[in-house]
Amino acid sequence: MAHEHPGDTLNLYDVSGLANYELYRAIQRAKNPGKLAVTRAMLLHGMRRQLHAAVAQARKDPFGAGFPWNTYDTGSHLAGLSVEASEYAALTHSSRYLAWSVHWLDNLLGVNAWGVSLIIGDGTTFPHCPQHQVANLVGSLDGSPPVLRGALVEGPNSFAATGFVQHMRRCPTNGIDQFRQFNGGGAVFKDNVQSYSTVEPAIDLTASSPLAFSWQIASRHH
Repeated sequence: MAHEHPGDTLNLYDVSGLANYELYRAIQRAKNPGKLAVTRAMLLHGMRRQLHAAVAQARKDPFGAGFPWNTYDTGSHLAGLSVEASEYAALTHSSRYLAWSVHWLDNLLGVNAWGVSLIIGDGTTFPHCPQHQVANLVGSLDGSPPVLRGALVEGPNSFAATGFVQHMRRCPTNGIDQFRQFNGGGAVFKDNVQSYSTVEPAIDLTASSPLAFSWQIASRHH
C-alpha cells in the first residue's frame, strides 16, 4: 500500500498498484471520511516513490527501462509501470510521468537491446518459440499464423533455461540463437521453446498489458 517498497511495482505478483488507485478513488467518492488507516496523500506518496525509483532506474539504462532486464517478469513489470504512471497522471492531473508511461510500453514493444517485442504478434520481431504447449504443438514455429497473438512473455532475464520435454517440437528449427549477440550486462534473451525463463507466456503476465494500452487510448480522448 502506501508504504510499499519502491523497488517493486505492479506486476503479476504484486497488484497494490491497482489497489492504491482504486482506494484513492473510493476515499474521494466517500468525501474523505476520517479515522482511516491511510489517506489520499499517503497513497499518492507511495505511488510517487515507486515511479521515482523506476525513473532513477531508467536513467541508468541505455534504453530507459524502468526495471532491470536481468530479472524475472520484465515484461509484466514494464506494462505495470506504464499503468502506474497513467494512474498517477489521472489522479493528480500532472504530466510528470506521462512520457514515461509511453516509453515503458515502447521498451515492451521493441525499444530494447534485442529489438524484440515481448508481446507475441505485435510488431515485426516477436517471440516465435514460446514455452507453451498448445502454441508449440499446433502453432507455427516461424512467426506466421497461427501464433499465440497478444500473449506477453517473461522477457529478458539473467539466464535462459534449458530442458527438452517429450513430444516438444524443437524451436527454433535451425537451432540458431539469433538474439545472443545482443546479450550483455548480465541480461539475456533467448527465443527457444525450452527457455521458460524468457519466453513463457501466461495470463497473469499478460493481464497488465491490455490495461496499459487502454490507459493510452483513454489519454488520447482527454
